Amino acid sequence: MSSTDIKHATLGSPADLDDGSASSLDDARLQKDPRQPPSRQHRFRNFLMEELDTEDTMPQVTLYCFLTGFISAICFSATFLWPTFQTGGFVQLSIAVSRLFAGPQPRDLRFETSDKQALTSLLSFLLGAALLGRLGDRLGAKRRGWVMFATFVQALLLVAAAVCVHSSEDPSVATAREYPSWRSPLGYAALGFASASLGLHAITAKRLNTRVGTSVVLTTIWVELVCDPKLFVFGGVKSRDHRAMACASIFVGGLCAGALVRTIGSAGTFGIAAGVRAISCASWAGVRAKARS
Repeated sequence: MSSTDIKHATLGSPADLDDGSASSLDDARLQKDPRQPPSRQHRFRNFLMEELDTEDTMPQVTLYCFLTGFISAICFSATFLWPTFQTGGFVQLSIAVSRLFAGPQPRDLRFETSDKQALTSLLSFLLGAALLGRLGDRLGAKRRGWVMFATFVQALLLVAAAVCVHSSEDPSVATAREYPSWRSPLGYAALGFASASLGLHAITAKRLNTRVGTSVVLTTIWVELVCDPKLFVFGGVKSRDHRAMACASIFVGGLCAGALVRTIGSAGTFGIAAGVRAISCASWAGVRAKARS
């Protein structure tokens, strides 16, 4: 057998090589052809990477406000703490520290249950906002995929809170401020999970930069509402109407949760909150994308 025959047997005939090269070129051309429709996976990825139009997020933000009142009412019924109002919790801790330096001898050096719960709520809130919020800054705080993921994580945290409360068997409603419920380790864990979910909730809403800010601090919304120059103007005024809807949503959320806690308990009410979070997560898919400039 000649060397030419060996080469042809190994590499194939020139015609075969030409056919293979042509086939490879055709495949590459098809992949690079802009007229070819993108794959389903590529379209889904682009959908998640879209930046949301914040002017179209009012229904979703209103639902966030509803959940602010809903979750706050569950926690307050058991601990007399507002996990969304961390100013109050922080001041409560400062009062606890002040007892070390004031009062008659012997001074009260105990760290009361309410103070421990305030510290748990504060630290959990900050961790939820800081750790997961920084991830959102890296991925894009207004991207659809991040907002949906953050809302889904909030739902998981509420499921964890529901499981902890159910397992602890602590009362859902405290009898007096001096005797708050959720005293067991699982009760503290439930408060921590709920507070962490609200911390992530707050930073997610804040980064969207809507008229209701974090959707957890009602004081700012009230001030901006009553000082709105168009407060008494008839007709649609977005700046006024959106803030009024936020206030009403928080009230309705607290009303619903307060009734449910006394009917089905904290665990079941947390479960309902997790379900509403899941609905909120899915609703972000319907927000239109921001127009490209």
